[in-house]
Amino acid sequence: MKQLYILFAMCVFSANAFAGGENFTAGARAASMGDASITLSDVFSTTTNQAGLGFMNEIAFGIYSDRKFISAKTNNFNAAVAVPFSPKIGTFGLSVNYYGYSLYNETKVGLAYARKFGEKFSMGIQFDYMRFFIFENGQKNIFTLEAGFQYRPWKVLTFGAHIYNPIPYKMDKVFNERLPTIVKLGLGYEPSPKVLLAIEYQQNIYHKPQFKGGIEYRPIKYLNLRAGVQTTPFSVSFGLGTAVKGFRLDAGTSYHPVLGFTPQLSLMYGFVPKKKNIEKPTQP
Repeated sequence: MKQLYILFAMCVFSANAFAGGENFTAGARAASMGDASITLSDVFSTTTNQAGLGFMNEIAFGIYSDRKFISAKTNNFNAAVAVPFSPKIGTFGLSVNYYGYSLYNETKVGLAYARKFGEKFSMGIQFDYMRFFIFENGQKNIFTLEAGFQYRPWKVLTFGAHIYNPIPYKMDKVFNERLPTIVKLGLGYEPSPKVLLAIEYQQNIYHKPQFKGGIEYRPIKYLNLRAGVQTTPFSVSFGLGTAVKGFRLDAGTSYHPVLGFTPQLSLMYGFVPKKKNIEKPTQP
């Protein structure tokens, strides 16, 4: 029976045959907080809100994996890199995502760019290539884009907005299937250095509105505890993470009352490149 539910879930996530493109996000930190992620800033902003890349000051690499409802047919993998240059140039990012299995899968490659305007505002944009494969039906290749902004009027408060696929792309003329447009609005607030609260509203034009909320708490220096909830469909999530010497390891899981658990795991590494000292020629 559970396999039937999982098959149904794949149809929901993929929205009937070629009408997939639900824009899966990456990062166990965000997933543990109910996926309330558009105000966060790390290498996985390449999948959540590209504007977050503009606030980064270190080169970062990240890998992520989840298995939706613990089914081998719903594997999701992501690898991302972000490289910030000077404030005038901005940050470039690259992400690759794979979802599915041999008979049905989606591949997404995104090239992102973000830049700060002043100290409080950042904008980002990403160009996406997407490949959808269905056994016996072949494949479909699509190009689209996504963009967003983050605004930090104070260090403890962040507003975020993001849009994915602004123009609904018709994927199949016979069945009138379209790649969805998804709009997100969110807020992040840090009432103390140890606590982060995040809320988010998401509207997929083909689904009901979705609300997300999450909390992150750091009781000690090397430990972060997280929990979250989202609606439509309803699920709860929780997880933890640690960061040591440039590495950050995050793990979590979300739970759907009918379909069960979805475990998540991500690993990131970031570093600030050392500036080379240029010696001035000695005066004769």
